[in-house]
Amino acid sequence: MKRFFQVVFLCCLCVMTSPVRAEPFHLMVMGDSLSVGHGLNKKEAFYSRLEQALAEKYDNIRVLNFSRSGETAAGGVRKIQQALAQRPDAVLLELGINDALRDENITVIQENLQKIIDAFRKNHIPVMLIGMQVPLVKPAPYAQQFKKMYADLAAKNNLILYPFFMEGVFRGTGLIAMQMPNDNLLSDHVHPSAKGVGIMVENVLPSVEKFLDSIL
Repeated sequence: MKRFFQVVFLCCLCVMTSPVRAEPFHLMVMGDSLSVGHGLNKKEAFYSRLEQALAEKYDNIRVLNFSRSGETAAGGVRKIQQALAQRPDAVLLELGINDALRDENITVIQENLQKIIDAFRKNHIPVMLIGMQVPLVKPAPYAQQFKKMYADLAAKNNLILYPFFMEGVFRGTGLIAMQMPNDNLLSDHVHPSAKGVGIMVENVLPSVEKFLDSIL
């Protein structure tokens, strides 16, 4: 009988001291073709690669894909209820470049991004902002205002900002750089290849980890 109680005690002790796996934490990527993996398979897409990279530090992060090719900030505003319905715990917001490529007014783009940020924060969902830069074929004042827009939004809302999503992917600047051979890009010279996505994930990862550590 004594032996029996010893076994029961040890079993109970094991149950009590075993680590409890944390509930999944859903990190949504709300973006465009750059994060959805245009021209790539699902495993090569940014959101998939990011989840794999985060798994080395966190055991409960699940990355939700809420990115669409061609998506704009205005489109993000229209889809905010769909995004909220997926019940994300936090959001990486990567929108705006498609608006700029359509020559949308910078103030309008900024207002739409602010509406998205406000909607998430109203629902107690933290946001990290991921910026972009327009090609240098655009007028310099517009390009400068577009870049400043992300910094202004981050400062106003006290957000962590990763300034340039494609950092390290392009080689050189301007139209010539976009036309040069570059295995970081697909044949369209615009979207990242699997290699380019790897660079993007590696570069953005410290900022994403800082964001997650601030809220977990």
